[in-house]
Amino acid sequence: MMLGIPDAVIQELGSELSFSQAELDELSTSVIEGCTNALEHGNHMKTETPVRISIDFERTRIEVTIYDEGPGFDFESIDFSQEPADLMQERGRGIYIMFTYCDELSFSRNNGTFAVKMVKMAKESSVESES
Repeated sequence: MMLGIPDAVIQELGSELSFSQAELDELSTSVIEGCTNALEHGNHMKTETPVRISIDFERTRIEVTIYDEGPGFDFESIDFSQEPADLMQERGRGIYIMFTYCDELSFSRNNGTFAVKMVKMAKESSVESES
């Protein structure tokens, strides 16, 4: 999967909605982290195994769900707000970044598919500046 594609879609879509550039960058970073996790940990880099992305949006809300075919992880026992021991390390920060940058973050397992859902809301200052 080319990670630039979801980034480009979010940037283009968000520019037509009520999001600031900083909000779009945060969501794009989160989606890239989620896609990277789906590719590496979910599908174990098997190119024949798809990663699917669903994007739903309203003027002040973007919801992105990433699906892979891996087993997932024990998301119910993890405190996502816990900052990694070394925030500057190259790996192991993805879920923390998604948690920090998104307004909602959830995980689910259903019929052999693992999903991460991220929701980003436009802040009031972004909405007001558009009015």
